[in-house]
Amino acid sequence: MKNLVISRPWQGTAVGVLNAIGIGFGFIGLILLFLGGSLIAGLMESSGMAVMAGLGTTVLAIILLPFLILGIFVTIGLFKGQMWAVIIALIFTGLGLIGNITTFNLVGLLFNAFFIYCFITCMKDPYYKK
Repeated sequence: MKNLVISRPWQGTAVGVLNAIGIGFGFIGLILLFLGGSLIAGLMESSGMAVMAGLGTTVLAIILLPFLILGIFVTIGLFKGQMWAVIIALIFTGLGLIGNITTFNLVGLLFNAFFIYCFITCMKDPYYKK
């Protein structure tokens, strides 16, 4: 009997690569939040608001960190063919779609439509049903 090798669909690879790029930019943004907070705090020393500026960007970075970590796990899951990763990514894409509709962001809507197409294709593919 022949061994059947099931390959990952190109849609899964495309979404995984785009997620990895987004995570890279997210970590750059996180570092800039930490560095920007100290820069802003240094500039605002004379007004007495230095602590608030530094604290605000640090809190924002701490809130974003778990989402970046979740993104790493989802991206790894997409490359390994895990259905849970496709479902979680589809949920977050749906939330982004709602945000893009409410702000009338047409470019964001196009990206969301592409991602939803890719996720639906992945959900039907045998690579993600193993």
